Amino acid sequence: MLVTGGIAIAALLLNQYFVTRRTRKELLIKKIEEAYQATLAYEKNAWSLLKDIQIGRRDEHGNFNPDYSLIDAVNEEVERLAMLFGLYFPEVGFDKDKYYAGPTLPVMEAVFKGKAMTETEHIVISHGTKDNIKSHAAELRKFCSELMTQYRH
Repeated sequence: MLVTGGIAIAALLLNQYFVTRRTRKELLIKKIEEAYQATLAYEKNAWSLLKDIQIGRRDEHGNFNPDYSLIDAVNEEVERLAMLFGLYFPEVGFDKDKYYAGPTLPVMEAVFKGKAMTETEHIVISHGTKDNIKSHAAELRKFCSELMTQYRH
């Protein structure tokens, strides 16, 4: 009777261990999906912001007047990614400062400072900005892809 009770308790504990492990894995997979969706939203918002900057809307004083909701949207996705990676995947070593709208879009700094640029300078900065968006999005997708490989069923 004592042996049977011991076996039953061992089976119960083993079952609980596997259920908890499977539940944790499913949670992590959902969080990877959220991170991937945030990555796609980050990329989309960054391209929209670049397009808005290239349109070059100005106020009555001649100052650049961007759609600030686009800047906020880029930065909100960075914060969302920082939260997901920080809470669930700290091994990724996500550096959120690298991905904010300012560092991602060097053209923003020149535009906001009202710096007069030659056409060549503008083209060089725009290409640098496009390269940053592409490389940052690729890095984020790589983070997600590596996590998917690590935590898949």
